[in-house]
Amino acid sequence: MPGIQRKYKTGSVIYFRGDLGDNIYILKSGVVSLVHLSIETGEEVRDTLKNGEFFGVKSALAKRPREETVLVIKDAIALVLTNEEFENLITKNIKIITNFLRVFSNQLRRAGKIARSFLDHDEAGDSQIELFKIGEYYLKKHKYKQAQYVYETYLKHYQNGSYASQAKERLASVKDALEGKGSGTYTSILQEAGETDSDLQPQEENKESEIKEDIDIATKYYDAISLFSQERYEDAYKLFKTLHTSGSLDENAKEYIPKIEFEMGRCLIALKNYKEAVLIFTNMIKRYPKDDNVKDALFNIGLIYKHEGNREKAVSFFDKVIKMPPESQVDRKAKKELAELM
Repeated sequence: MPGIQRKYKTGSVIYFRGDLGDNIYILKSGVVSLVHLSIETGEEVRDTLKNGEFFGVKSALAKRPREETVLVIKDAIALVLTNEEFENLITKNIKIITNFLRVFSNQLRRAGKIARSFLDHDEAGDSQIELFKIGEYYLKKHKYKQAQYVYETYLKHYQNGSYASQAKERLASVKDALEGKGSGTYTSILQEAGETDSDLQPQEENKESEIKEDIDIATKYYDAISLFSQERYEDAYKLFKTLHTSGSLDENAKEYIPKIEFEMGRCLIALKNYKEAVLIFTNMIKRYPKDDNVKDALFNIGLIYKHEGNREKAVSFFDKVIKMPPESQVDRKAKKELAELM
């Protein structure tokens, strides 16, 4: 078989979004995740590939920058092909052609679903209201980052559209909410603008159900992160906990569990629930010893013991951070804490 077989370690990156490259990859074993930005929300989305699936094809054939970052979730082996090798391979192997078409059909169906939500209308006005209503949905749910993205997208495509003035007002209020200014609630924004939402109400329930289907673990995870950044620690913790205990998490979402547990620990520290935070961090470290947040979890445990006046345990955990490879930014903070304790 043509191409070069390459091995990739867990946690490594095969290529970054924006990189230039003309190689095409076929996943032979392991788990890799394609990280890209949703054209609906602008948020990060992850797609996990199955063995035998291709990636890097569109950018390689079109000679364009990569559209996604490819992360190795579990030790992987991939066959790396040049454009010529790829063309020769698929023209001589009907099984590979079939698999190639299946993968691209799935991608096109996903893209088509998104495109239809904006373009499958008889008039431009219909597209405008559908796009604007998505912004309204996110605003009602206090999903400010997503609402900001949608309103900005609306104004980009419909600068003089029927809802342009409303979109501008909403956008200004959303930005204030993200900066901690004003209430930022949907009701308060309508009251300030002297509006009601009756004109948009008839189709709202159907649209909500459609959008709910598209909100995945990544979106909810970043919603919780946003709540934490707004110092709404209790709300953030509740959302993280809901995600963690959800029975609906599929295999593609399992990679978020250690991240969720780490963030739950941070929320508990902010809420001064130190005992529970130590338990969360400890369990996370035991279950996911290779996770990127392990050193930060150890550092946070050290901070908790320092706060509680347990110098010996605090020193022990800061020392673990420094001795654990690879070297990272948290090492400097651990060294500073150790210096203060010595």
